[in-house]
Amino acid sequence: MSKPRLPLLAAAAMLVVGSAVSAPPPQDPKQAPGQPGFWIGPDPAPPGTVPWQVLQSTKTVQKADKKFGPSFPKEVKDLDKKQVKLYGFMMPLDQAKKQKRFLLAAFPPHCSFCLPGGAESLVEVIADQPIDFTFEPIVVAGRMAILDDDVVYYRLTGASSVKP
Repeated sequence: MSKPRLPLLAAAAMLVVGSAVSAPPPQDPKQAPGQPGFWIGPDPAPPGTVPWQVLQSTKTVQKADKKFGPSFPKEVKDLDKKQVKLYGFMMPLDQAKKQKRFLLAAFPPHCSFCLPGGAESLVEVIADQPIDFTFEPIVVAGRMAILDDDVVYYRLTGASSVKP
């Protein structure tokens, strides 16, 4: 019996973790924690930023070709190629004080070996100018791309750090 390949295990872990920590936004603002549809995440995003609840409304589904991928609701598709602001936590992809390419996460990373959410809770950020690494939440602005055939579901290009 052969050993499973690491990328396959990582993809499976992303699906399991993502489905456990995210849920669609509540339908009723009075809805209590623990009820279906209650969203768990960081404090609400600053005004003018895209709420993570919108991005997390994307579901991972099995496609006709038996591969798994995103099913984007209309509200998410409408963000494609638009200038947006996102609030989240930086996950560096290299060991530098300044990051030009990194992941922005809905949740603060708690382990350097673990993803804090699934693909719907992460955005690949490609900045024009490197951004100082921080453990604090940041706001980045850039052009959103909705990706149907990539490991990540969202990419922000031409990004820069902005004040909340």
